[in-house]
Order: sequence, then C-alpha cells, then structure tokens
Amino acid sequence: MKIFYNKYIVLIAIYAISIACQDSKRDLYPETLEGGFELLSSTETGIDFNNSIKESKFFNHYFYSQMYLGSGVAIGDINNDGLPDIFFGGNQVNDRLYLNKGDFKFEDISVKSGTGTNSGWTWGVTMADVNADGYLDIYVSRNGNSLETADRRNKLYINNKDLTFTESAISYGLADAGFSTQAVFFDMDNDGDLDMYQVNQPLDNKVNLMYNPSTELYKFYRDKFYRNDNGKFKDVSEQVGISRDLAYGLSVNASDFNNDGWIDLYVANDYTKPDFMYYNNGDGTFRNVINEKLKHITNLSMGSDTGDVNNDGLIDLITTDMTPEDHYRSKTNMKSMSTEIFDEMVAAGEHYQYMANALQINTGVGTFSDVANMVGISGTDWSWASLLVDLDNDGWKDIIVSNGIKKDVINNDYLELLSNLDPNMSPEDFFQISKDAPSTPISNYAFKNKGNLEFEKVSKEWGFDTPGFSSGMAYGDLDNDGDLDIVINNMESPAFVYKNNATGNFLKIKLEGSDHNKFGLGAKAIIQHNGKTQVVENTLTRGYFSSVEPGLFFGLGKDTEIDTLEVIWPDGKRNVFEHISANIELTVNYAKAKSNTKSVIPKETLLTQINSSDIGISYSHQENDFDEFQEEVLLPHNISQNGPFTSIEDVNDDGLYDFFIGGAAGQGGVLYIQTQNGSFVESSSQPWKLDKDSEDLGALFLDVDGDNDKDLYVTSGGSEYKQGNILLKDRLYINNGLGEFSKDDNALPNIYESSQCVISSDIDKDGDLDLFVGTRLISGKYGFPATSYILINENGKFKKASKEAAPDLKSIGMITDAVFTDIDKDGDDDLMLVGEWMEITVLENNNGTFINNSEKFGLKNTRGIWWSITANDLDNDGDDDYIIGNLGKNNKFKASLDHPFKIYVNDFDNNGTNDIVLAKFYKDDYVPLRGKECTSQQMPYVAEKFKDYHSFASSTLLDILPEDKLENAIKYEINNFESIILINEGGRLIKKSLPIQAQVSPIKSSLVIDVNNDGNKDIITVGNHYGVEVETTRYDAGFGTVLLGDGHNNFNYMNPTESGFHVPHDSRDMKYLKQNNQNSIIVTNNNSTISIFNSKN
Repeated sequence: MKIFYNKYIVLIAIYAISIACQDSKRDLYPETLEGGFELLSSTETGIDFNNSIKESKFFNHYFYSQMYLGSGVAIGDINNDGLPDIFFGGNQVNDRLYLNKGDFKFEDISVKSGTGTNSGWTWGVTMADVNADGYLDIYVSRNGNSLETADRRNKLYINNKDLTFTESAISYGLADAGFSTQAVFFDMDNDGDLDMYQVNQPLDNKVNLMYNPSTELYKFYRDKFYRNDNGKFKDVSEQVGISRDLAYGLSVNASDFNNDGWIDLYVANDYTKPDFMYYNNGDGTFRNVINEKLKHITNLSMGSDTGDVNNDGLIDLITTDMTPEDHYRSKTNMKSMSTEIFDEMVAAGEHYQYMANALQINTGVGTFSDVANMVGISGTDWSWASLLVDLDNDGWKDIIVSNGIKKDVINNDYLELLSNLDPNMSPEDFFQISKDAPSTPISNYAFKNKGNLEFEKVSKEWGFDTPGFSSGMAYGDLDNDGDLDIVINNMESPAFVYKNNATGNFLKIKLEGSDHNKFGLGAKAIIQHNGKTQVVENTLTRGYFSSVEPGLFFGLGKDTEIDTLEVIWPDGKRNVFEHISANIELTVNYAKAKSNTKSVIPKETLLTQINSSDIGISYSHQENDFDEFQEEVLLPHNISQNGPFTSIEDVNDDGLYDFFIGGAAGQGGVLYIQTQNGSFVESSSQPWKLDKDSEDLGALFLDVDGDNDKDLYVTSGGSEYKQGNILLKDRLYINNGLGEFSKDDNALPNIYESSQCVISSDIDKDGDLDLFVGTRLISGKYGFPATSYILINENGKFKKASKEAAPDLKSIGMITDAVFTDIDKDGDDDLMLVGEWMEITVLENNNGTFINNSEKFGLKNTRGIWWSITANDLDNDGDDDYIIGNLGKNNKFKASLDHPFKIYVNDFDNNGTNDIVLAKFYKDDYVPLRGKECTSQQMPYVAEKFKDYHSFASSTLLDILPEDKLENAIKYEINNFESIILINEGGRLIKKSLPIQAQVSPIKSSLVIDVNNDGNKDIITVGNHYGVEVETTRYDAGFGTVLLGDGHNNFNYMNPTESGFHVPHDSRDMKYLKQNNQNSIIVTNNNSTISIFNSKN
C-alpha cells in the first residue's frame, strides 16, 4: 500500500551543506521549458570508443548467435573531483575508462588505470563502492563464446584512489565465471552493506551445438546471489529463494516496488523463460511474484528500468522487446506468434508473454497495469536499454530507448534463404551469407512525459534520432549544469555523447551514507513542490548492461522552491528538509538522520472488498473451451467469452434482494436467495441447469405475467453455435410467487440468434413489459451486422414485433448493450444502442415506432468498439446522461479523425469462410495490420501472390485484396476508441472523454452511485477482455475505476489505495446489491469468482 509519513522532524538545514552546482548558469526564472540534446563529436569530447566487431570465417553469427548484443556504459565520479567519469564495456575491443576533465573534455586513462588491459567479452558494467571506502569501484560482467573459465571470469576493479585500480574479484568472492550479463549492488537485508545479484545465462545455443559441453558447465548458467559478509561476498543463491531455472537474463533492477522498506528485484529474461520479479521477504529471502503481480509481460525482455512515471509515489516498471514501430520492418522482421506455443507456455505457468514493450504502472494495491500501447511506446524496434528519467527538467520522467542490431538476423526473407541452404556448404560460403545479412541502422527513441499518462515521441525534436547500432546507455550530469546528459555505447560507430540543453530548474542530492554504504544505495527521496510529488530511488544499475551516476536528481520545471524533502535510508531512518531553493546540490548525511518513531495509520477506504464465500456465494464462472480463431484466424479478439451477467430482484417477496448469475456453455446459472443476516444460499429452484448447454448471457428479472412477482428472462449467446441452432433460443422462467421457477417453452417465439442484452419497457402502453433483445453476433461472420428485435408482451406470451415497428433493427450491428431512455423528454421510452463497429444509435420512439434519429442528437461519426452503456442523470438536471464504454485507448489499433482504423469483411478468396482484414494508415495509404503468415493462413492465395515478405510488406491493402471483393466488402472505420460520457443538453448529446485512467481497458460495465456521500453522483467502471489473438496484447490493464463527480459533469480518478476498489479480473457486469444490513457492489468476472465490495452508503 502507499504509505504516507507524518512530518516529525524540523528543518535540518543547519547540518546540510547546500552548494550551487559548479559552473551552473541556470536561470531560476526560465521563460519557457525547453528540452533537447546536442550530439558532441569524438573530436570535441576525446571519447572515440567504438565497440567494433570483426567477423571472420569461424566467428560470425552462425557460430555465436549473441555476438551483436553490444555492451554497457557506466557513469560515476571515480576520483571524487565532482566530475562524473565514463567507463565503456567492449566485446572484442578492450574496455575503456575516460576521465572527465571538465567542459565535456575527457582523457582516456584505460591503460594507466589498469582497467583496459584485461581482454574479454564484456557485457555488463557497473560502478559501486564495493569495499565501502568512499570511492567508486568498477564491476565487469563477462560473457562470450569461450568455454574456458578464465576467459569469462568477471572483473572487480578496486579503486586505489589515485586513478588506478586493482583487479580483485577473486579476493572479494566476486569472480563469477558464469556467462554473465549484468550485476546490481544493493543492500538486500538492510544490514548496512552492499550485497550483489548477478544475472547469468546458459551457454549460447550455437556454441552449445558446436561443442556439446559437459554438464559440469551447467553450474555457471544460473543467476547468483552474493551476500556481503564482513566485506567479503558469499554465494548464497541456494538459500535466498531465487529461481534455479535456466534463463537468458539481460538486465536487472533493484527497487522497492511495494513500499515496505525492503529492496526488491526485477530480472528481464530473453526468450521464453518469463522475467523474475522477486519481492524481498525481509528475512534474507525472496519470492518470485511475477505471475501474481503482473497480468502479462514482455516475451523477449531486454532492457528494463524502474521509476515513478505518474508521480503518485509508487515505483513503476518498463521493459523492452524487439517489435518494430515501422510497418515494413515489422512485417519483414517479425514472425507470427504460434498460438500452440503460446498456449503451451501459459499452461506451463510461464505467464502471458507478448512481443511488445511494457510500461507497468504500479496500482499501489499489489498489481501493475501495462499502459505501453496507450502511451505509444509499445514498439521501438530491436530495443536494448530503456530508461525512465527526467531529461527536460519538467518534473516528469521521460523515456529513452536505445536500439538497433548490426545484422537483421531474423529477417523473414533471410531466414527463408537459410532454410534452403545446403548443410554441407563450406565455411567460406557460410561466411559470405553471414556478411550478406540485412543491416539497417536504427535511430534511438525519446518520449517526453507530458503528465497524466501521456507521452509524445520527440526523438527528432530533441536531436536524439541519429541512426546506429546502440546498446548500453547511461545518464549523468557530465558538466554539472543541472541537467542529465546521455552516453550510449555503439557498435561500429563512436559512442554517442549527448549534451543536455534543458532549461528547467532542478534539485540534486548528494548522499553521504553509512559506514558500509557510503553512496547511500537504496535510499530514496520524496519531494513536495507546488502541490506536486516526486520520488526517486538511488539505484545505479539501470537500463541494459549499464549503470548511472550516483545520487538523486529532480527536475522542477519553473518551480523555484521545494516545500519539503524527505530522504529515507534503507534502514528506515530519515532526514527532512523544508523550503529548499531550486538549482542547488544538497548534501544529505546519514549520520544526521533520525529514526522513524511515528506509526503509519492505515487510511480508511470508501469501499471494502469481502470474500464472496464468506456470505455463502461459492459460484465461479467456468468458461468452456472454444477456439473461434481456427475458422477466423484474423479475428481481433474472441467473441465467445462475453459472460457472465447478473440480475438482481426480490424473487420470493421477503423484502430482500436476491440475484441470478449466468453460466457458460456447459454450466448452469445459479440463483442465490438472500437471508435475513445478509448472507446467501443457493435456491432450491434451479430449472436453468437443464439448459446448461446454452450459454447464458444477458439476464433480466421482470414481471411477465402480471402476477406481481419477478420472472426471469435469459438470453442464449456465444459464438459456439451457428445461427439457427436450437441452443440459441432465449429462455423464460416463470416465478410462482415463492421464488420457484419453471421454464415456459411456449412463451417466446422460435428465434435462434446469438443474443446478449435484454431490456424491458412498456412499448405499446398496454400496462405490461415488452422487450428489446440485442443480437450480439452471427457465428463465423464477425463484422457482419446482425438483426435485433423487439418482443411484444401479449398476456404473458411474447411475439416478435413487425419490421415496421423498428425497421432499423434489421442488420443493425453487433449489439453489446442497450438502454430504454426518454432522450427527447416526450414521455415515452426511446431506445439507445451500442455495439462492436457500431455508431452510437438512438431509435426515437414515435408512438410505438422506433426511428433512427441518431444524427439529430449529435451522434454522427461515433463508430467504435462499444461494450456498454449506462443511463443516469449525472448532473441532476432532469434528463438522462450516458456513460458509454469503448475499447479504450490502450490498444494497438491507433485511430484518429485524419487516419481512422478500418475493417474489411468478405470472403476474399471464395473458399466459403469469412475473412477479416484490419487496416491501419501507413505512409499515405492503408496496409493490413496482420502479417503475411497469418494472413496467408486465412487466405491462402496471399502466399501464392506474395512469394516473399518484402513484397507483402511493401504492398498496400489494394495491392493485396481483390479489388472487386474489396468494393463489395463490409467496411467500417473508427476514429476514436475512447470511453466517454454523453451529457444531455436539451436533447443534444455533448461528448466528453472519461479520465485517462478509465481508458486503460475496455469498459464492460459502469455504475452510478454517490460513493463518497458528498451529494454528487460518481461513476464506477469495470472491464478488460482477455480473449485476444496471441499477437495482440490482451486487454488486462483494467482494475476498475472510481471516478468522483463534482456535480458539474467533471469526474476525477480516485486511486484504489483510497477508494478500496480493485478488480484486476476479466470483468463483465456490475450491479448495486442492497442487503439487509449492508449495501454492496457485485462484479461478475469471466472464468472466475465474483467480486463483492461493501459500500458505506
């Protein structure tokens, strides 16, 4: 949980040294906040390091597949002169150390310092004060293709305090001989000294195939944990609870994710082994919580970093993969993800892994929410380092990503060429083919954080777009001017040294730590300034193979003063300062810190979750297995997992509300009866269990036969059954007044459509309730508009209304939800509909005839993937307003007014199956979203027409699809995926977007209540949709939102740490349930139990 500390220490500036940064000319009152970099040449800086790779007949990527992974860079002040120095790792070239002489002039001291003479394949480089003498040492992680232990032994260069170093790894117990990638030093047991986690890998797979080494080598493959025992390091890997599985780890971060005062770890693993997320148990051990804390992860994880992205005081996480942003590169360099392999991976407990970057936002209540698609950073090509750091000094952490690989060794056409090679080719021929592999320098990425989970790509604007083959990346204030400069290790070109030209104000904190942790690693600082909060942790290993300058840095924008600063040390002691001027470096001393004697008072939340089983509810939805992707390969998501739904009423006339919840195909629904103490029991009457072969979707209690009790209507849906199947007939169960039900087979017409929603109104004004039934889909024909219908109640029996009653219901679309609402205030109920690929539709009731007058109400061009609609008078002005749940912004289907997202549906290849083509805008035309392989699976002619991936990737949609079929196809386009509210202003509907936190997932249901008892209506939403094809990151980022209203149609997000509302499930429906002694909110979840929250109102 998020912890708020009482401020109990008075101003301590008396013992804090405050100094202006050297040579700082920063204006305390900048007119504008600027960001951007100047790339300095090697002749200017003296840094000519180039991690060049020389390939040969017997040394190329056929003999060592990881030869292009690059190396790292570390920044830190090795001689305590106040100027950060730079250490580069080299692969074939030696490591290099550059001494900062000031004004961006550096001297190569590699040889005379003793750090540049030990050859070896360096990957990770890390600076840390290993021997606690107040000087930074250098630790080097070695990898490579050698089977000789001596070649791989890691190096520890102990600082002699005279610009020389002594290699001392063996004497300190840190001469790890594994195939190492990176190390992180941190205090895992809060005993005041630094321990170390070492990421290792198995032997490179191609080297393994060539030499088939002894199993004795396996002991070097696993990650290691070294505990600091009185200055020497001991391997305690088997005792601390870290995984002993083999994994290709590439980066590691040490952060306190759960704010409990103990440093946790995140290890990013390449290939299929999932990442490790180790929470510190506080007793010298860790537990891997990756499956319970993250809903999905990157598949080919490379770089990673941690930091507070949204300034809520919680530590977030970024991981990078290798998916290109560019359409052509994605279609030529990325293979289709195998559904079979993906499912096997999930079944084996190896998590849901997707080939996309992830930006995991910490909810503060034990889970994370990936918003990478929403903020636009999910695809940044073959990405290595990722760093979360404020680069324009505006108080928000930006994102930079290094990428590029020397050879595109997974180019699909190149792989096709390799698959047809003669295995008996000579080494000379193999070498030539290796040299012929495609090679494309790629520019790095920069994203400006604009706040409120909004990022802007600014690579070009910030001068950060020079193409290359970049790998390790680090930051530090190289010229002490109050902003962070960037250094990048490149392959086949000199290192990039970027001078930062930011204009915003800053605060730098130099930490003087405890006796055995002089640089205060693991400490964090929290600042409050001008109503804003920032938190930064002092951890050095970040990104990829690299480490950053020690200390803490805050951008302040135009703010000139920090109201309060709190520095929290690893053992919990604190320093507190007030009213600190901007643009200084503040030295904070552990020796002056005070113990925390104040207890943390848990904050009471508005809602409290209870266990459903505690009140007698044992129901768990059990989704049946059905794979509609077999027939419709290019479906954007499944449509067979749309339940369950619930309906609430008093069915036995005892004054207590009961509820029915539907089941999946093969599972009967359940009716729960409320008892006098507020708990529930299963009703003895469950006739719907006889209809369990049908899939229950919408459910509605209503008095059908006028006997003053509640009967039950249940829709039958799903995509398992084709149109016309008898299992698709809806069902009506008649109540005898005692809460006992019996099915009336003759009460409904024989309509065999896959329906979902059902709502009631007295349409014909005869005193009984009629029905609208929304048809959700036509099985096997995704995208084709289905026909919905109205049922007229005639003495307890329903008849289908004539077409003339609502002519627009014919082929109206894929209805997901509907409401009866008097939108025009004429005294009768109009019908408002939403659905997939549908416009928001108003059928205005004109004396019992429903006419589409949507444009009259301002609903032109509102097509979306709409999931839900709720009607309520949000502003208490006497008319209904509407909350409408869309797909949300956290998806890869980008849409805008100028460049809408499109779908085309037809049998394009005349083979009798429905073909779905999703299309996006790219370089002045439209191209298919999906790649050649999966498109060819759906339409085999594509493979014949396009013999290689290059030709497919270079073609537009018109080049790929038959022109006549395209002309006759079902076509829709969407320009906005936002969930919205529609404010009814005198019959004109005014659109307003819901807060960004409500856009992280589809909204499947919303509820309006006054959560905080302030007299204003608030909104609660739930959603997600887990069932997607495996190349689309599943929609699982939602955990429910509480949006507090001000009475004027403004709604503000409330963090779950305050609201208590947290539903990280595949939610479908939400209802308000009045109990005898408590009011509750009930949420139904697909393939899971229900969630229940007690409300205070």
